[in-house]
Amino acid sequence: MTTESKARVRDVAEIAGVAVSTVSHVLNGTAPISQEVSDRVLAAARETGYLAKRRRKAAVALLPTVLLAASDATFPKSDRNFVAWTMLNSFRQECRARSIRLIPQIDKGDLIVPEKLVAAIEKHRPQGVAIVQDDRTELIDAIHALEPSVVILSGQDPSMRVDTVSPGNRFAAHMATNHLFSLGHRRVAHVTYGTRLIGTHRKYGYLDAYRESGLQMPPGSIIDVGDYRPDVVAENMAAWLQSEGRNMPFTAFFCAADNVAFGVMKALTEAGLRIPEDVSVLGFDNVAQGEKSSPPLSTVHVPMEEIGHVALNLLEEARTLPKDQRSARRVELGCRVIPRGSVAAR
Repeated sequence: MTTESKARVRDVAEIAGVAVSTVSHVLNGTAPISQEVSDRVLAAARETGYLAKRRRKAAVALLPTVLLAASDATFPKSDRNFVAWTMLNSFRQECRARSIRLIPQIDKGDLIVPEKLVAAIEKHRPQGVAIVQDDRTELIDAIHALEPSVVILSGQDPSMRVDTVSPGNRFAAHMATNHLFSLGHRRVAHVTYGTRLIGTHRKYGYLDAYRESGLQMPPGSIIDVGDYRPDVVAENMAAWLQSEGRNMPFTAFFCAADNVAFGVMKALTEAGLRIPEDVSVLGFDNVAQGEKSSPPLSTVHVPMEEIGHVALNLLEEARTLPKDQRSARRVELGCRVIPRGSVAAR
């Protein structure tokens, strides 16, 4: 197979068994070609990587520079947010593959400062702006009407003024809760944190599953630990366990993030509970550290490696039309449950 970087039209023609001119007609739609021949050419173009190479070349013209806006809490130098670390590395690799210049704009603290982002846009004049895990209204208010195309990675814009790409949080949480039900768990708690829309949608998915199941949701089933950092989660979860005394009202904890699950498992273990013999724990994100935890963390896989690819496609597409002629896109990616050692049948 020809490597993507070296793929040429003649390689596609050779594999498809057609003339170079036929490949050109199929890819450009410049002449009627039979369905059978078109299918062969397109299959060969995919196999050689020529289609991906062609799209990336087009992206260079439309999107030579992207400004990446993030906070210290989400940038890869921080280990506080494993999800953002994985997602951003994938995004940077995709920019490199498309020869897109990436300019980081990193604000200190946990949030992006709207005024600083506007100033950075005026200074660098990028064609696209990628915002990482920050979908606050005041931030969107400040930049949605500016010239660059804008996309939020792992976030949602309720006002639908900018493009967003995220996992299908509500559906995936519904699926995860049903997975625990299918294993015989009837008293499932949801451990959440903060007020971000992503966490809210995951909570809604959990509630959807209980509502549709006909099961009675136990009192106090939603536990807010206030933060996603495992050390803070462990401390707050330990306080919750102490308040419950010897009575454990749940057989499973579905956590709104793997980071939260790590803290929950630490608190449960230190309280003398065995995982999964006494209680099961299910996370959400499928970060690499989950495979190495003890026991390995069952989780919901989020296709973080796809988020950057889709985000760049949205930024590129947005450059093809004036802003007042294009509606914002909201893309949600499918997820799946990854069973490991932290969950057992009841």
